[in-house]
Parts: sequence; structure tokens; C-alpha cells
Amino acid sequence: MDLEELFKKVIARLNESKIPYMLTGGLAVTIWGRPRSTMDIDVVIDLKKYHQEKVYESFHKDFYINLDEISQAIERKISFNIIDRESGGAIDFYFVKNDEYGEVRFKRRLTKKILDMKVSIITPEDLILIKLQWYKESESTKHLEDAESIFKISGEKLNRKYLIKWAKKLDVYDILKGYAQ
Repeated sequence: MDLEELFKKVIARLNESKIPYMLTGGLAVTIWGRPRSTMDIDVVIDLKKYHQEKVYESFHKDFYINLDEISQAIERKISFNIIDRESGGAIDFYFVKNDEYGEVRFKRRLTKKILDMKVSIITPEDLILIKLQWYKESESTKHLEDAESIFKISGEKLNRKYLIKWAKKLDVYDILKGYAQ
């Protein structure tokens, strides 16, 4: 099973479960910027304690998934992952951050048709901001290259006022300045 098939399987189950989510990470960069290699699927999820059984039921037949790990992840607000039994592909689930920007970013997610499926996805502006934050924390140029590719591909459509406002609040404006002109 390739990443495209895994993506379709995961998105179909998330959509069926009706648990709010948004695609992020390398696959989102591929949608808003340049195609790039990624080994996993990153999803931000608004998972509550009462959803844990639904998540388990949606994935347990084809994925390595542990209900106790999900429960602990919900309590601690830490990420968890599941592994596809057939391909070994990983899906990393992250929780909506419990701060102003985390909530704003999640509310702004878009629904986009990808591979004939409705997919909730992070906005290109928020993906740029997250990549700039990760660059600032890790100094990994991969994040900077991802942000730059989103500017090159999606640049004209970007909400620059929003980008500048949040870049200042998130203390990444100095990094953003080179792109936002």
C-alpha cells in the first residue's frame, strides 16, 4: 500500500467518525507548496475523552492502536500514533493546542477536495507560521524550505495581514519578513 492509499483510508475513517481534524505536516506542504517526500501522515485532532472509543473502533481492524495509549494521550494532551498493519505507515495525531493561536488555527481549517475526498486541512498561512515556529525551535532548514515553497506556490492567495499579525504574536516576524514583502 502506498501513501496515497493510506491517506485515503485514514481520511475516510476520520470523515466517517465526524471527529474534528485537520491535515498538517508534510502532506499539507505538498498541497500548499512543493511536493516533497514524507514518511507519515500528520493530523491535528480535537479529541475528547468520549471520542476515544470511536477512534479505536474506526481504526483497530487495520491499524496497531492501543485504547490505553489514546486515553493517556487525551489526559496528558500528548501526541499518539497508529500504524497501518499492511504498509507499516504511521499516522501521528496531535491535539489542538490549548492556547489562543492553537484554537484560531484549528477554527480556520479549510475543507478542500483532495483525491476526490473532502479533507479538512490547515490553511497555508497557518502552515507557514507553524513551519517558522518549528524552524525557530529546531533550526532545521527543512521547515524554512517548506515555508518558502508555500510562499512561492500560494503567495498571491495568502492573507498577508493575518500572517504578519500572528508572526508578530508568535515571535517569528523577523523570519517572515524576507517572504512577506
